Amino acid sequence: MKVIKIYYQGIKEATFQPKIIFVLWFINFIFGFIFFYLFFEAFSRAIGQSAVGEELLRKFEFNFLFEFLAYHAESIATIFSAAGVLILIELLVSTFLFGGILFTLTYQIKSSDLANNKKSFAQLFFQGAGKFFGRFFRLLIYSFLLWISALIVFLLLNLFIGIFTGEAKNEQLFFYSLWLRLAIGLFIFFLVKMILDYTRIKIVTEDSRYVLRSLFKTVKFVFQKLGKALALYYLLVLTGIILFTIYFALKFFLPSNSLITILVVFLVGQLFIASLAWLKIAFQKAQITFYSQQPIQYESH
Repeated sequence: MKVIKIYYQGIKEATFQPKIIFVLWFINFIFGFIFFYLFFEAFSRAIGQSAVGEELLRKFEFNFLFEFLAYHAESIATIFSAAGVLILIELLVSTFLFGGILFTLTYQIKSSDLANNKKSFAQLFFQGAGKFFGRFFRLLIYSFLLWISALIVFLLLNLFIGIFTGEAKNEQLFFYSLWLRLAIGLFIFFLVKMILDYTRIKIVTEDSRYVLRSLFKTVKFVFQKLGKALALYYLLVLTGIILFTIYFALKFFLPSNSLITILVVFLVGQLFIASLAWLKIAFQKAQITFYSQQPIQYESH
């Protein structure tokens, strides 16, 4: 099957997963609300106690920022500590949800007659989430080896570019070298993300308990199918960029000077979060389809 067809199938079938989209949106909403509450509470207290509070309502003042940092250092430290804990929890929750998403999508692909599927969505989703959480958590730990290796490669390439640009006395050469470094950095970042995606897919589709072995085999698989795998991945990335562009364009043109328009902006933001959930499912669905077309050697357990 051609990459374009797989991409279209992933986009199309993700649209028919409203329950998974709702779960992902709801989790994002909860974490977003907690983050907002932490910062908004401290920010509100600072405005209430600040002599520049009224001026801040009309325009941003740097003296308010300095006052906030000087007189609310303890609150800021608490906020960042809480934010760190929340990020860690969100990472664990995301690892848990990946199992549910992939198991549900894979189960539907393997089921020849969805009408005979006696399991409810909740049973299917949380069965997969619980079943693969331990394996995906181990993959999360092992992935640090991959990220460290990617960082070393990037630093070596960066050093190599630096040798040719020298001290960058040529401003134009320096400008282009920065863009080249950025392009290389993004390429490596997306490559690692793609490898981890296919490793999860391999673990779920083959019900493999050998996480580290699956990671190594996936690296081999990705480089064997690098052209098509990258083409599919970047088509989906491009879709995400289009969604971001539409969202920020709407935010720019929508006024927020009344209760109604603020509500509209809020709803647009929630639709954007839901669209990211939809895109995440499209990523997994398309990549499952791509991976399932390749010869699979099942491992003995």
